[in-house]
Amino acid sequence: MNIAVLKERLERLDQGFAKDDLSEKKVEKALVLDLSDESFYDWVIPEQYLNAYVSGPALGARLWAEFAGANIEEPSTYESNNPIVITSSSLSNSGMPGCESVSIAFRSPVSQTLRFNVGSNTFGMRLRAIGYSALIITGRLRRPAIVDIKRSGVTYNISEVFIGYCVSQIEELVGVGPMTTAMSIGPAGEQKVPFAAVICEGATTGRGGLGCVFGYKNIKSLCITGFDTAFERDGHEESIRKSFQKLYDALDASPYCKAMQRSGSASLVKSGSLKGWAPVFNFSRRTDPRLFHLAGDEVNRRYGPEHGGCIQCPILCRHRTLNGIAIPGYESALMLGSNIACFDMDKIIERYAQCLDFGLDPVSTGNVMGWASEAWSSGLADNLFEPDFSFKDNSKVLPLIEMIARRIGPGEPLSFGTYALGKACNDESFAYTIMGLECGPFDYRGAYAQSVSDSMGFWFTNHFEINSNLCQKDHADWAVLNERLVMGLESYGLSDSMIVPTMVDNLKHPNRLIRIIPKSDIKRIKPTLLAENISTVTGKDVQPETIFELGDRCWRLIYEINRILGFDMLNDTENLLPVHFCIDPDSNHNVDSIVPYRELMDRYCFLRKQTIAFQSADLNLS
Repeated sequence: MNIAVLKERLERLDQGFAKDDLSEKKVEKALVLDLSDESFYDWVIPEQYLNAYVSGPALGARLWAEFAGANIEEPSTYESNNPIVITSSSLSNSGMPGCESVSIAFRSPVSQTLRFNVGSNTFGMRLRAIGYSALIITGRLRRPAIVDIKRSGVTYNISEVFIGYCVSQIEELVGVGPMTTAMSIGPAGEQKVPFAAVICEGATTGRGGLGCVFGYKNIKSLCITGFDTAFERDGHEESIRKSFQKLYDALDASPYCKAMQRSGSASLVKSGSLKGWAPVFNFSRRTDPRLFHLAGDEVNRRYGPEHGGCIQCPILCRHRTLNGIAIPGYESALMLGSNIACFDMDKIIERYAQCLDFGLDPVSTGNVMGWASEAWSSGLADNLFEPDFSFKDNSKVLPLIEMIARRIGPGEPLSFGTYALGKACNDESFAYTIMGLECGPFDYRGAYAQSVSDSMGFWFTNHFEINSNLCQKDHADWAVLNERLVMGLESYGLSDSMIVPTMVDNLKHPNRLIRIIPKSDIKRIKPTLLAENISTVTGKDVQPETIFELGDRCWRLIYEINRILGFDMLNDTENLLPVHFCIDPDSNHNVDSIVPYRELMDRYCFLRKQTIAFQSADLNLS
């Protein structure tokens, strides 16, 4: 891999993009941890990067390329030459709804491509509070360690005693609480399970094997202590208050927000069943009447209205039982439930908690167990389980989750992931993965637009198809629109959960709109209210088109980096989606369908080549 060529090309993009100056004029620093010699230092982020990419995944991707080692493709140097870049929100501590998103850029050990995971927690807020906009982690520790970050400096607490600790044990050890946040791995990360996850504040920080990368680097936990600080916009308090009030009014009136507050994201399960994207019995079916037990109304009836949310997010989609136990969102509920023929939410809640404590991605774990269930019943894995094993029995499933994380017993072969299992058994017909990563909670025969972005490795929800009914045709166009919005908003540091309440729920007669808006007029959907709030907070002239442009810059960075890493997102598109979704229309849904994959990808590539052409013309690039 020629990192020098990549950096030269990105420098030309930097110079062109930075002319527009999207960020505020101030010096921002990154804290760099060099694990190889247990040191740390401050690094001033070039003003050019801030002007061009602001924060979030766009800035994270650029910093990743800056610090990536020249020999990252060599397996022996993967852990040391593969940096982890954590970027905070440029809107952090402003009080704007949804402003505390945190982005993590890394090279996935599964797909071997650059990934960015975005979530909402207090890690980025605390990072800003101690004076940094980004955390860059390079090298590899000699032994497992808890890395303790404070304003006064960084301490590497190295000890083998941490080996085998679950996430809950680590969090108790480091003292997670009102002043301290930790990103931690469990035994799965230590064992380098490819679908190991990093856990922060009771949720995963995303998919793609980040927990495995932590394990490679011997990071057991990143612990940060800091207080939030007031966002400095002296003399503009009244204009900020009025702008925020308009946004809060839109959120209060949003049916989407009301559904999330009433039932959490389980409210989407009913929609998945009706539209035919809910995974049932290892993606062989697309609906089931028993999905009622996992859907919003039933969850609300059984567990009550106890709900909360991520920091600075008013949507409040995280629900808990009356005993304070986390209820999984629809993604984990479907994959740990219906995908392996379980429709008992009590059991799914236990499985979800077990996955988090042992540091496993619940979605991939459900996919792997779905494969195991079908392989066992078809005779491909006769010796994998005892004759009385059942995926409906938690006395069997919970120990299996632990064995997967620790790579022991029947969990050891499952810990290699669905892709490796299909290869080992010489039968990939029901091993549902994209670029090695287990498919998420969507049967793509009912979610065409979602299939497009997932095939490109983005894996975030298509809000116009999954969370609303706007996307009913022109699916590739909606996929590109969703990508531009998600990457643009997240690069400003704003949660993409704001899309539906501010851009979909305020449309008048949306069903009629779907019928009369031609393809070219998808551009009428714009983040006007969000742009107004970002502009008020930052003091910059942020227009809706500015957000789209920043999203395109983020996409372009990822495209250029992945091309050097060996994945050309516009030319290496053959057979990315599992063939089952493209050729097999049979299911129990009342509408038989297959994904028109080639047609979708041709349209997507055409649109994205237009993106590159427009940027190249503006920047005078070839």
